[in-house]
Amino acid sequence: MIKESLNPEIHQKIIGAAELFLKRDQGKEVSLMDAMVWMSEIAANSDLNRVTDIYLYEEEFSDTENELKDTILHAITSIVAFEYQEQNFTYLENMVLADHSRQSDRALDYFLKIGRYHEKFKDRVLAFVEKNFDAFSENQLNISAFYLLKLYKEEKRVTDLFHKIRILNDKKHLKKESVPNASEEVDEASKEIKIGKVFSEILKGHPADNVVFSKYVFQEEFFEGVKLYKKHENAATEDQLGAFVNILTIIADEMANLIHALAKNAMDAGFHLSDFDHYKVNPDIRTQLQQLIDLLEAKKGKAKDIANLCSAKAKISTSISNLLKKEEIGEDMLQLAQSFENIESHPVAIKLYESIMNDFQSESLRLSSALIPEISYIDSRPEREIEIYKTAKAAHQKLTAQDRSEDTARTAKKEDLVPVVEPLEEEIESTSTQADHSFFTRLKRLFKN
Repeated sequence: MIKESLNPEIHQKIIGAAELFLKRDQGKEVSLMDAMVWMSEIAANSDLNRVTDIYLYEEEFSDTENELKDTILHAITSIVAFEYQEQNFTYLENMVLADHSRQSDRALDYFLKIGRYHEKFKDRVLAFVEKNFDAFSENQLNISAFYLLKLYKEEKRVTDLFHKIRILNDKKHLKKESVPNASEEVDEASKEIKIGKVFSEILKGHPADNVVFSKYVFQEEFFEGVKLYKKHENAATEDQLGAFVNILTIIADEMANLIHALAKNAMDAGFHLSDFDHYKVNPDIRTQLQQLIDLLEAKKGKAKDIANLCSAKAKISTSISNLLKKEEIGEDMLQLAQSFENIESHPVAIKLYESIMNDFQSESLRLSSALIPEISYIDSRPEREIEIYKTAKAAHQKLTAQDRSEDTARTAKKEDLVPVVEPLEEEIESTSTQADHSFFTRLKRLFKN
């Protein structure tokens, strides 16, 4: 869509009205009389299909400054769209179904927004989606699901439609070769729990190399494995237990990586992994991981195994953050940082402590200024969150002071200098940062082509 195709008179009136609305929002003393007159005249006397064109142009194709653009879109949706008639909806619907272009995606976005803004149009909008979602593109299915789940009021018709769209999206677009799907007909051999046989071979003195565990039952394998470890802890030799812990650590790592990847895919679409049925994470898996960590902490020489298990637990926790309290995630991240400190991987530990400090810092302290220093004393954090922050800060100060001391003690010779090795990104799983949940920002992020 190009600017030259728009009605210039209507377009300029809408821009002029939006500029006045924006100035008032910015606290400037302006009269809104002209703005309201212009928008009312457009809504009452214009070809509203031309206004639809202007909306879609401004939403997707114009270079209008963001604040003004958002004001234009809001003004059109709230004032002009309220006057839409049957022919205007037909025009918009035909555009939605015309092709799978950016313009058709924006048309659906606008159509769903109208149903959310104006209660009188909601039934019509939902009826159109119910009738036509089978023909939607993957991006249009995501747009519809986002509106239904996040923006429309929760009621049976809306939730039923959301689940139908989710099921269709899973069926048509989910990469089945990499994602376990409970609704698939999976070969029974893929559900076989092998960990018992593996441990039996280890107890017999046989190697347990080249064992492949199915992604469909990673969690079940680990649950059973922890039970076996506790059952045989006092009877098996240290070598046998060590070999078994290696197997459990591999399972934990693969399980955490799978859950993390699935959660990222869900978040990229604007949802949590728990919103979908195709792979359910049992939150008790964190308890089982912690039990094994606690058992290993009583033994010597298990610091690396513990660090690997802590990493798996933290990765799972951040993947199901909506099911946990913030302090639970913080405790797992703190444990992970301490485990890296114990294996003397100080650069990784320092970065983890910095991440924890950032996530658990007092919001009032973060926003305080020199002009009003008293605001920093307002602290609404729960006691446990304050403790996590203080623990991370103390550990960070100790490690950074230790590093500075070691640097000072060294003789600064060129041949002594070594490149600083930054920890790999995948080694550091920081707690989930707070996303920008503003209406327009979420939509632009979610539906960007």
